[in-house]
Order: sequence, then C-alpha cells, then structure tokens
Amino acid sequence: MRHEKKTKLDDILILGTFSYDRTSGQLMQDDGNVVHMRRQSLDVLSVLAAHADEVVSKDNLIKTVWPGIATTDDSLVQCIADIRRTLGRDVIETFPKQGYRLRPKTRSASPISSKNNWDSRFWAFIVCCLVIFTALPFFLPALWSPDTEKAIVPPEVSPDQTLAVLPFVNLGNNPDLRYFSDGLSEDLTTDLSKVERLTVISHASSFDFPDAEKNFRKIAEDLGVRYLVRGTVRHHAERVRINVSLVDPYGGSNLWAERFDWDMAYPFEFQEEVTRQIVQALSLTLGMEKDVTPSVEPDAYYMLLRGLEPLRALTARGNEEAREYFRRALELEPGYARAYANIAVTYGRETIFRYREEISNVSIDEGLEAAITAIRLDPDIPDAYFALGVLNLALGEHANALAAARHAIRLDGNYSDGYALLAEVAVHGGELNEALAAVQRAKLLHPRYPFSYDWIEGHILFHLERYDEAQPFLEDVVASNPDFYRGLITLAANYGQQGAIQAATVVLADILTIKPDFALAKEAEQTPYRFEERRERLAQGLRLAVSKQ
Repeated sequence: MRHEKKTKLDDILILGTFSYDRTSGQLMQDDGNVVHMRRQSLDVLSVLAAHADEVVSKDNLIKTVWPGIATTDDSLVQCIADIRRTLGRDVIETFPKQGYRLRPKTRSASPISSKNNWDSRFWAFIVCCLVIFTALPFFLPALWSPDTEKAIVPPEVSPDQTLAVLPFVNLGNNPDLRYFSDGLSEDLTTDLSKVERLTVISHASSFDFPDAEKNFRKIAEDLGVRYLVRGTVRHHAERVRINVSLVDPYGGSNLWAERFDWDMAYPFEFQEEVTRQIVQALSLTLGMEKDVTPSVEPDAYYMLLRGLEPLRALTARGNEEAREYFRRALELEPGYARAYANIAVTYGRETIFRYREEISNVSIDEGLEAAITAIRLDPDIPDAYFALGVLNLALGEHANALAAARHAIRLDGNYSDGYALLAEVAVHGGELNEALAAVQRAKLLHPRYPFSYDWIEGHILFHLERYDEAQPFLEDVVASNPDFYRGLITLAANYGQQGAIQAATVVLADILTIKPDFALAKEAEQTPYRFEERRERLAQGLRLAVSKQ
C-alpha cells in the first residue's frame, strides 16, 4: 500500500491572501497557483517561517541562507524587500539592527473570490488615482504662491555666525560603514541650515577635508567660517559611539564637546540631540515652531545614506548607483519622502549635467513625478524643489522653475545649489540682477564650488553686457573643462561682442571639434531663453565671431 506524505495543518502558514507550506517550501495564492520568487528570497522566507512569530537575527539569516559566503546586509535587505513586495509590507516586522519576524495572518471567515478581490483592488486603484490627481494642486501651494514671484534678496552674513560641518571620521576598520559617518555629517549640515541667522557652508565644500585632524584654522580660513563642527564615529556591535565637538579654530579650543553612545536603530534621535546642543553652544535659537523627528524604517534610512555617497561623486555612474539605492529605500519604506526627493535629484542632475546625449522626456516625466510625490509626502524638502526647478527649466517652463528655486531657498537659506539654480533659471528667463546676487551667494555658501558656478556668473555678466568682467570666468571654465560645450559657446559669443576675433577663432575650432555639425543659426534658437533680446545678444556675438573669419 502506497503511503503519501500529508501536509499537517500546522505546517500551513496563512500570510494575508497567500499560504506558505513549511513542509514543501511552496508559496501559493488563494487560487492554488504557486508564487515564484528569487531562490534566495524563498530561502529567507523559509527560515522566517520555521520561526514564525519569533525574531530571527540578521546574523542567523545571513549564515543560514549564505553559508560560508562573505556577504553584507544589502543582500538580506533586498530579499526582505522582495518578500514584502509579494506578500505585503505588514507580513514581516523589522526589529531595528536586530532582525525580522514573520507575522502570519488569518483569512476572513468569508473568503472573497479571486475575481472579486481583483475587482475591489482595481476600483480602489482607480479611486486612489482620482483622489491624487484631484488633490495634487493643493500639495504644491508654493508654485502658485505670490511669494514665489518676488525676487530673492540674499541676507547679509554675520561673520561670527558662520559654521561648517567637517566629515565625521570613521574610526572602524570597515570602509563599508563610511556612508554612515558621511551621511551623518551631511544630515547635520542640513539640520543646522534651518537655524535662524546661522550661515552654514555647503557639505560639498566641507567634504574636501575628509581626514582633517589638524590645522583647523587653515580649514576655517579656506571655507571662510568662524566655527567648525567635527566628529568621530566608532561602531561596536549594534551600537555606535559618536564624539562631537564645536571647534573655535582661531582660539585653538573646543567650545563644546560631547560623547554619545547610541543605538544604530535610532539615528534620527541622535541628529536632533546633537543639533540642539550645538545650537545651544552658539547661543542661538531654532527658527522653527516645532521639531519633528522623522519616523522611518532604519534600514530605509541606511539605504538612503548609502545612496548619498555615490551621488556626491557627480558622475553618470554614481548617479545611476545612487538612484538604485534610493529605490531600495522605497521598497523598505514606500512613503519615504527623502528617497523620492533624491530620486528626483538624480533625474535633475542627469538633465543639468547632460549625463545622456539627449534629454529624455521620459526621464523628465519620471523626475517630475518623483519630485511631486516627495512634496506631497513632505512639503518642506528643499531637494525636491531643486529637482522640480531643474526639470522645469529643461521644459522651458521658466515661471515654474523660478518658483521652485525660490521656494527651495526659502526652505533652506543656506542651500548653495538652490541659489545656483535660481541664478541659472533667472539668466534664461528672469531678472539678471537677481541672478547675479544669487550666484554670488551660492559661491559664498560653497567656497569650493563646481565650475558650473563660474559659467553661470560669466553667462550673467555677458547678458549684463559686462563683457570684460565675464571673460575671466568663462576662460577659466573652458580651460579646466575643454569639453564643456555651453561654456565654449558663451565664451565665443563674449569674444565676438568684444571684437576679439583671433581668440574667437580658436574657440570656434574647439566647438567644431566637439560638434562638427555646429550651425550658428540654430545655436541661439535652441538655448532656452525666455526673452528675445537675450537670444539675439548670444546670436549677435556668435555672428560677430564668425563674420570676420
């Protein structure tokens, strides 16, 4: 007599509208169809199912699923995200920096048929879309506010209230954890930027001193600041020890120093506490009605920090890598506004830095969608408005681009890239005096600014017909970046307006090398100017440069 192995009722776990057979390892839908996932994701599910309703440590999961293989938390996090995508977010509970717990659920006593279930989800989706599109304008009040039509006047800088946050030094031997210390520095820079009357130098300038341990006075002089914040990070198991000090580089002393022993599961509480204490040491007050500590999945936050590292490289490859990390953050925390904002920034940078040969309308649409989603979730994220400004400029929507740039600056008065964007948008479709003030403010906030800041200033001076002043900016840009096409075009037109034909000839030859099909008639026409006189000024400069060849 043949005996078939029967599955015990206790071996069947109900996971929402799915069931998992712990004996066979099969995951099935209500209709009995087997659900397929990646092999490693199913292995992780198998381990969690064997210990249902118990917390399984990360180390245990990694050792069981990847025995004898050196791997990082990234692989495990990806599998957890894969399971959640299939079964629903609530099926797995995260215990920060400890592990995960599978939470079996019970079905309704009156099961809904597969067809009816699909119908209900379909109509829920339709209703959700209608609600979003109907309510969308209300989530973006800044773009229709009268304030966004007013020119930004940069505030005066008080030298005694200037500060830079140096990169926190990772004292451990694990280079993979550098993202945490760098991300901590960047987040503190952002938080301190919200303090009234305090001028905080861009983290991008501060990051030029990654191993600074001595000669703080020279660093402060280079950055043009009165105070420095420095710190060290040491990881031990699930905890992290952070030493932070507020340095008076001219007096050669620490105004304030503190040590924090913190659970890595609660990074936001640390940020808030350190920011408060530094502010108190400077005898300043927070310019906010209240402080709200973000509440997001810690693993999602760490994915965000990992993405910020390649994003800082300002390369096409780094941009793509960063976007992938931000998407992983969203898999872990679907409503994470900062992840959406940074995805939008990657599309904005792809556009503004021409990481692709042609600007893709699909990329612009995806960037706009991510920016709008970020603003809907959290209307106080400057990065989202920065991306919105860049993408609207690419579309030739100058009014929206100006409104977005101005609002980003109002949210963060120390946002150097926000000021630079405002200047670039304004030179194409706004007031030139506002543009000049904005780019000069951007340079003050970012002393080690990228070459694009000089190009923007040279471009503005060109349209102010201050050709002699524009020349050194444009020449420096082209000398250090000989393949920067927009810089070459502006420099050639600037030489043409000055009658410097011999110099213009050299630049035109370089332009033809980069773009053999260069057509003077099309060049000014394709530049996204709002005002005809600016288009004509560029066209006239190029004609003068060519006419006397």
